[in-house]
Amino acid sequence: MSSATSQSESGGVNVFVPRIKFKVPDRIVWLIAAVCAMPVLLNIIGIDFGYIGDKLDPYKITQLYQFEQETALQEILRGRYVHTIFVSISITISFLTILLAFIDFRIKGELSTPIVGVALFCSGLFDTFHVLAATQIIHTQTQQFYLTSFTWFFCRLFHASILILGTGIFLARPGAFTEAGQKNRKRTFLFITVLFVGLTLFTIAMLYLGNDIPKMLYPYRNLARSYDLLPLILYALLGLYILPRFQERFPSLFAQTLSLSMIPAVATQLYMVFGSNELFDNNFNISHFMAAVTYIIPFIGISMNYLQTHRSEQEVIRKLHSEVAVRQGAEEKLSGILNSSPSAIMAFTVNKNKEGKTIDYSWTIANPAMKKLFGLDASELPGAKLSDKLPEMIEEGWMEILEPVIRSGESISHEYFSQAFKKWFHLVAVPLKNGLALTVSDISRRKNTQQELLTAERLAITGKLARVIAHEVRNPLTNIHLAVAQLKTELPPDSDVNLYPDIVERNAGRIDLLISELLNSSRPEQIQSLSCDLNVLVLETRELVRDRMQLKNITLDLQQHQGALLIHADPARIRTALLNIMLNGIEAMEEGKGILKIKTFIESEEAIVKISDNGTGIKAEDLPQLFDPFFSNKSKGMGLGLTTTQNIIQSHNGSIHVESEFGNGTTFVIRFPLTF
Repeated sequence: MSSATSQSESGGVNVFVPRIKFKVPDRIVWLIAAVCAMPVLLNIIGIDFGYIGDKLDPYKITQLYQFEQETALQEILRGRYVHTIFVSISITISFLTILLAFIDFRIKGELSTPIVGVALFCSGLFDTFHVLAATQIIHTQTQQFYLTSFTWFFCRLFHASILILGTGIFLARPGAFTEAGQKNRKRTFLFITVLFVGLTLFTIAMLYLGNDIPKMLYPYRNLARSYDLLPLILYALLGLYILPRFQERFPSLFAQTLSLSMIPAVATQLYMVFGSNELFDNNFNISHFMAAVTYIIPFIGISMNYLQTHRSEQEVIRKLHSEVAVRQGAEEKLSGILNSSPSAIMAFTVNKNKEGKTIDYSWTIANPAMKKLFGLDASELPGAKLSDKLPEMIEEGWMEILEPVIRSGESISHEYFSQAFKKWFHLVAVPLKNGLALTVSDISRRKNTQQELLTAERLAITGKLARVIAHEVRNPLTNIHLAVAQLKTELPPDSDVNLYPDIVERNAGRIDLLISELLNSSRPEQIQSLSCDLNVLVLETRELVRDRMQLKNITLDLQQHQGALLIHADPARIRTALLNIMLNGIEAMEEGKGILKIKTFIESEEAIVKISDNGTGIKAEDLPQLFDPFFSNKSKGMGLGLTTTQNIIQSHNGSIHVESEFGNGTTFVIRFPLTF
């Protein structure tokens, strides 16, 4: 037995049900053949199934006791009882068959099994008419004796004909039934059911109301029931040609057992044609037993077909449960990844206008990292539009960045600095059906590290150059100092020429100072690492600039982290670095209007101090050169203060970042690793 899964519809919902190819074991075929041959063997050993009794003389009946009368009557009616039992079995099985056929249609949505079930049901209706006529429950205008033989013949003829019709319509146009939609299949099934039942009732009515019924039984001929050869031919046609092709096109256990039921159907006609001479004789009752077997075999097939379908569905359900468990595990892992990822992970559907142009994106998924990067609650984002929640991103060109993903269906990777959030973002967009998945990572630290490496390289080059200059310049500068000192001793004290040696000596001293500061700014700081509280260092530096702030009437806004911010540092060097930044801020602010903001806090296991001013700010084109040696916008500045500050902070494994907008002030963010 092999199986494959096919899709059908039930109640408007797609359901996966198995389509199974069956092969009935050969022993079942031999068992059916044995059942058909068993009556002959029983007859040989002396068992007779005929119950034919003579009519009782009314005078003799009066001479018998009551119990003798009942026994005599029962002996006469025994044949009718056996006949009624067998036909009742056939009727009951045909009615049960159509119930299972309806269930099969409900599950699979295929028409082949229920239509054949309706055909068997209609045949059962004809058997009902036959047993009512044989037991004289209904009376017709014709002789009741002839009606019983005639209805038997017509039962078998109708049984064969309705099966030919029920299976033949599928062989004539198989595609019309397999390709029809669910709604059309229901209409087709209802139409064929009404047609078959109407045809059956019409035929029964014509037989019931008919006045001229031919004689079907000729006891003294070699073939007493020659008319029954016609159903025999039709059963042979069904068993040898029609049903095997029906089974090939619509494979099921029901279709195969329907083919096997032709064995007892043929046996039924053989017993009747070649054996029965009177009503209720041996072969007459055997034929009705075989007819019951003809109904039982396909009923067993459709029952087993239903059970097999149920088992297959149970297997499908078991597999689905297994898949659900696997998916739940995968979803839990994915949820864990999403919830623990430091990057913002989100999925969008695309909103387009009538022209097909992308006008916005709507969230479908967002992880908790949205809170850290953008200050948004991830639980509130599904269904929201990007333009409503992050209009800054629209202004920064996300629509243009993401459009190629939708248009070409290819992934992109993009880095840029967000002015709105003052962070470097790395965007990775992957196309999805009707949208895209976007991962946004904060790469500010990596970018700052890269910048620090570049600065360190520049400092190394500057230091090397400074040492060369110091070596090459200080030697002749020393000679100049010595020469000027000697010259001053030789000149008269009151000579007017003494002015010039003083000028040379003073400028030589300034050159020497410049060289010393250049060497100090480019030389790696030698620090004495101690455990310090960054809050305390900020307060100590504030005292150093208090007088300068009071002189310019500058307001101080100090917000410090509650608790100690312990770092390993050289206190004197850190105070120098903080002092340079505070002094720059004070000098950049207008007198009487300046506000110096200092804030300390913890973020990502780092101690952070943020120093902001509302001064003139720094031009965007000057920001990349801010920490370069000798870069300064001050008329009297040497451009080495921030270079020295950066050198100090980096020597403490820290980082410094500047954010500024020309005309709106400047903010320095300094980070140090915490100690625990």
